[in-house]
Amino acid sequence: MSEWVVPFEEIEIFDVLGSGRFGKVYRGRWHGEVAVKMIEIDNPTEEQLNAFKFQVRGEVSVFSLKTRHDNTVLFMGACMDPPKLAIITSLCRGYTLYTHVHIRKDNFPLAKIAQITTQIAQGMGYLHARGIVHTDLRSKNVFLELNSKAVITDFGLYSVAGLTARSARPGYLMVPYGWLYYLAPEVIRTLTPFQDAPESKQFTTKTDVYSFGTVWYEMIAGGWPWKKQNPESIIYKVGKGHKQSLNIHDIPGEVKEALILCWAQNPESRPTFSQLLKTIDRLPKKHRLHRSPSQPCTVGRPAEALI
Repeated sequence: MSEWVVPFEEIEIFDVLGSGRFGKVYRGRWHGEVAVKMIEIDNPTEEQLNAFKFQVRGEVSVFSLKTRHDNTVLFMGACMDPPKLAIITSLCRGYTLYTHVHIRKDNFPLAKIAQITTQIAQGMGYLHARGIVHTDLRSKNVFLELNSKAVITDFGLYSVAGLTARSARPGYLMVPYGWLYYLAPEVIRTLTPFQDAPESKQFTTKTDVYSFGTVWYEMIAGGWPWKKQNPESIIYKVGKGHKQSLNIHDIPGEVKEALILCWAQNPESRPTFSQLLKTIDRLPKKHRLHRSPSQPCTVGRPAEALI
């Protein structure tokens, strides 16, 4: 473990790249350009700090030994001295898929979507082969670099993020914006008002496949599934096994069938990423997508509190 601990004073911190469940992410320098993901815990207790160190040590051992793939971010080290808690990774150059789809509103042709989904499936298949469940696969955690290479980030850090995310209203489930769309039915059914988030043990390789289906849908439709649906409705429908209709989208039937398999209610009916790679390779790639002009690119409701 000691070889992966980085003294915070050795890192130069520059501009903010973004923010997420952990806290802010900065561009930094440590033997070259890096991304510095600060772990922000408000008024941390000794118990929280010990839990952070324990969980990061576990994740560090996994990342440092098992993650060397072209489509996954490279773990480089961690700062473990409170209050300077951080995870250091290679710097991704480009935009997240979330930015491409929801902010820039890029309209990817089917061939480009096939290329991106192939690379995500390759990276996810690699993680699963190494015994790593992502637990938080979504468009914000996939970068599309300037050379069009997809890079998966934040895998396996769900338990660490749980230390930083706490509901400010006891008895309410705080739902981050855009979070529900990636949760599989078996995870949705575990939600209660008396928790901050599902337990990490609820996530499996099969829930990762469900999340992958949502990321795929975002690129095709230009937005999340269940448009204009409130969180209560999404929780009910997904928990009951309902699926987003694909009839309004001008996409090949083979692509629709693959998406439906990713969203299967029974986890065992969902394909593995190895199987998905074979499926994607067989899909038509010359079809031009035409989105309905009435279809929104975002779901117009911010973070919600559900009783």
